[in-house]
Amino acid sequence: MRDNENYWQRLRRRPLSRRSFLVGSGVAAAGSAAILAGCGDDDDDDAAAAPAATQAAAATQAAAAATEAAAEEQAAAATEAAAAEEPASEAEPEADKHGGTLRLWKTGEDAGMDPGIFHVLNTEVTHATMTQPYTYQPTKNLFAMDGMTGFEQVDPTTLVWSLRPGMQFHNGDPVTSEAVAFSFGRLPKLYLALGGTHVTSSGFDFVDEFEAADESTIVEHWSRPNADATVYRARHYYSFLNPRMIEEHGKFESAVELPDGTTEDMYSIHDLPEGTTSGPYRLVERNATGTRLERWADYHKHTPADDGFVEDGPYIDEWQTRIIPDQVGAKAAFLAGDLDVFAAVDPLELPEFEGQDHVTVYEVPAGGRASQGMDGGKFHDKRSRQALQKAFDYEGFIKAIRPLGGQLAAPISDLLPHYQKLSQQELATWYRHDPQEARALWAAADFIHPIEKLKVFQYTGPPLQHEISDYVAQSIATSLGIETEVEAVDINSWAARANDQSQDVKDWDILSYGTGDSGGTTGLPNDSHLINYDPRVYGYVAFNHRADSPRKEIAEDSVTLIGMLEAQEAETDVEARAEILTDVQRWILDNHWCNWGLPISSVSYYGFSSRMRDFGLNDWLNAYGLRRESMWLDRS
Repeated sequence: MRDNENYWQRLRRRPLSRRSFLVGSGVAAAGSAAILAGCGDDDDDDAAAAPAATQAAAATQAAAAATEAAAEEQAAAATEAAAAEEPASEAEPEADKHGGTLRLWKTGEDAGMDPGIFHVLNTEVTHATMTQPYTYQPTKNLFAMDGMTGFEQVDPTTLVWSLRPGMQFHNGDPVTSEAVAFSFGRLPKLYLALGGTHVTSSGFDFVDEFEAADESTIVEHWSRPNADATVYRARHYYSFLNPRMIEEHGKFESAVELPDGTTEDMYSIHDLPEGTTSGPYRLVERNATGTRLERWADYHKHTPADDGFVEDGPYIDEWQTRIIPDQVGAKAAFLAGDLDVFAAVDPLELPEFEGQDHVTVYEVPAGGRASQGMDGGKFHDKRSRQALQKAFDYEGFIKAIRPLGGQLAAPISDLLPHYQKLSQQELATWYRHDPQEARALWAAADFIHPIEKLKVFQYTGPPLQHEISDYVAQSIATSLGIETEVEAVDINSWAARANDQSQDVKDWDILSYGTGDSGGTTGLPNDSHLINYDPRVYGYVAFNHRADSPRKEIAEDSVTLIGMLEAQEAETDVEARAEILTDVQRWILDNHWCNWGLPISSVSYYGFSSRMRDFGLNDWLNAYGLRRESMWLDRS
């Protein structure tokens, strides 16, 4: 553990300012205003304009009005970025867009490809080889139809889907309404069978049944209204899978008891044998060096074309994803011209990308997250959590880790300004460094499991991730006068230990994740960081902040928070929901519940090769970019 009090200032001090670099380098800027979606349907009469399926409901329009000013402020920057992103694309002959290999990277092998279980190190496959209902682009407030041609909220607890006709799985089996209802319906059952998965359970815990009503119609029957359901369905968890392939090739996980008292055996499908999926690409290689996808020649017609979807399927022929264990190696490959997408660029490393004609670094909305999750099995007394909150040096962190600009992070991302109303001044009333108060709270707190040495546990990531974890450990050690340590492991081992529920306490104390230098939003408050506090989701799975906790105070507070969360999920009036969400955030901060967000970067950058076109810059970080079939490569 580094103990030099000036280490961090020395580490991050380099002769660079945001103004001086931007003037000299021509970094493109992209504005973004994220807006919550309502519902829509498909109507051929509106084909000349935007398809009706992309139109917003009343709640969405209210949210749009709430963020109109923010959007207008960024419009000029967005226009400039769009021009930089797609130079002369309209002038290119259509044929010139076809072909090429998209070159991506990831840090390690996946732990499995089942979209109902994992979302780590597998998204290049789950997003490209599978069909989902549609995409949702928060920055445009736009649904673009994929496997569905329309949807309708017929009453507060009934959602009806219209399935696109003529689709097939890669082995020729038809994509039926029964297959889709099966795919959706297995998500809550797998969650029960495995005691939690990577899937956001708040996206389905209000659903009583996914019903195949007829050959082209799927009906969701809900136990209570939910304002976010239609946006949840844009996530890759809701991919269409072939029931026959799961039955023949799946791995038995366990049996689950159904509401009617019967049991059902649940199977996972991690290797995706041919015929499991129906998306535009086929998985042809998956090994220790990476994955390779090939365009599927028999992919269904996408008629009518929609934003990001091409009638005759994607332009790019092949995707190759290399395994590069660390970001330093990936940066070298990117600068050498061997990758098309890098990742978030550390602002202090921007000069390394200057003068490289084959790469473009864009400024993107600053919506990152640098989180520190706390084990509720140990930090059950809120005074112990509040002690950690006051033990951290926020101003020192910004100076050392965010030298080009940093800001305090609310429980909900600032990319949802119609729901995140807490100002920096308000956040500073909670996020303030007070070692004396921290020590008093720590001494007064009850510890069933005394902490001899506080362990900060992280996955092996970019250098910035390690610097953040080291800073957290040192700041807490200095303020509380206790011993700390940092442990780093590969991301799959990290996720397994984070989710391990075999004991009532974790084998770590603080779970460190995220660098806070870039990030997007799916348009959902839950996905936009609230999920990290939710006792039904990551609070339950990862952080021992759950309603069935053996710690009485954790169990009672979990019930309180769940009630608040369910109330905001059912509220379709944007202003009323914003009030509830503000109360939720204040409650979280008062109790320093489950997680705390460290200051994030107020400037954010992402690197792409200069040959990429129509790749959806503003939504690349919103779990959408990899599903943009209209993306193409300029090989001139």
